Parts: sequence; structure tokens; C-alpha cells
Amino acid sequence: MKLFSLILVLIFSPHLSYPQSAWVLRKDKDGILIYDLKTDSSKFNSIKVETELTGRVEDLMSLLLDVGSHYKWAYGTKSASLLKRISDKEIIFYKVINSPGLVVADRDMVIRMKVIPHPSTKSINVESIALPNFMPPKDNLVRVPVSNERWIIIPLTNQRLKIYYFLQIDPGGSLPPLLVNLFVAKGPYESFANLRELLKTKATK
Repeated sequence: MKLFSLILVLIFSPHLSYPQSAWVLRKDKDGILIYDLKTDSSKFNSIKVETELTGRVEDLMSLLLDVGSHYKWAYGTKSASLLKRISDKEIIFYKVINSPGLVVADRDMVIRMKVIPHPSTKSINVESIALPNFMPPKDNLVRVPVSNERWIIIPLTNQRLKIYYFLQIDPGGSLPPLLVNLFVAKGPYESFANLRELLKTKATK
């Protein structure tokens, strides 16, 4: 079980145009709600997470943009490193996704992340897309060909954030979609549980 859910996690993406009734709730624990959605455009289900986190917007943004520390919270992240800083709100980085076991190869991916503030509502969108051809593939790693991700971050108070997180991924290689789709909840849940704890730590400093 852990084998296939691990590949799935770390890479998410949005389909905000789909009807809300189409999303199916897969996990509801500790205030973290995880849904999935079958689409005609992919064999792999889209994922949505809804939750509230205690913390400041600037602390969450710091965690997202500090890619070298993604291993502390993003489930399955073996390592991540900055490749290019386009601006203070846009970066390109490289990530290796660990797959424990001998059957499934580790994955890697290049991601372009862009922060889009909305001053009128004080909300922030964070959009990430995979760039599979940005650099040559590496031996013994499977390049993730498709990954689209969106965070919608809405401050409720100075110390409370509403989060909507969307993700779609094709992990590449020959992973059976049916098996991958069975384990959509574990990775996102653990990632957001880890983020919650890290934000609490920052809030006490």
C-alpha cells in the first residue's frame, strides 16, 4: 500500500471548473478533508484537499518557497533543490521522490512554481507545473511527465488560514492507474499534517 501511495503524493493539481458534486470524499481526519475526482482527460484521479491551518500567511509561503526543506513536510520527498529564481514570486526547482522498495523506481521532476497574490481579497494562489523537458532525464529515475498543482490560501484571521489544494499527476512509468487511484488519501493527509505542525512551531517563535 505504501509503495503506490508514495509515488502519488507530492505533486498535485487543480481543476476548479469541475462541479463540486463530482468530488468524492476519501478521508476526513483532524480537519483535513481529501477528495478525488475521475476525469476524462487522465487515467489518474484529480485530488483536492480542504483544511484550515493555524499560522501566518508569510510563514506558509516561506515553507513553500524554501524547496530545500520540502523533505520536512512533503510526503515522499527525498530531496529538492532550487534551479532558477525568476523573481521573488517565481522559481524553478528539482525534486526527487523516494519510492521504498525494489519494484517501483524513484521519480524526479522539475517544477515551475509561481505565487499570485490577490490584494483585493488578501488571498494567494500558488501554481506549480511540471517541466519534464527542462533538463535531461537521469539514470535510474523516472521523470514525472505531468504535474499540475494549485494552492488557494485565504487568511481568515491573522493566525488562521483556509486552504484549498488541487492536484493532478501522471507519475510516469508503468504504474497501474487503478492501483495508484486506490491510495490517493495517505500522502496528502500526511503532508498537510506535517505542515500543520511546522506552522505551529513557527508561530511560537
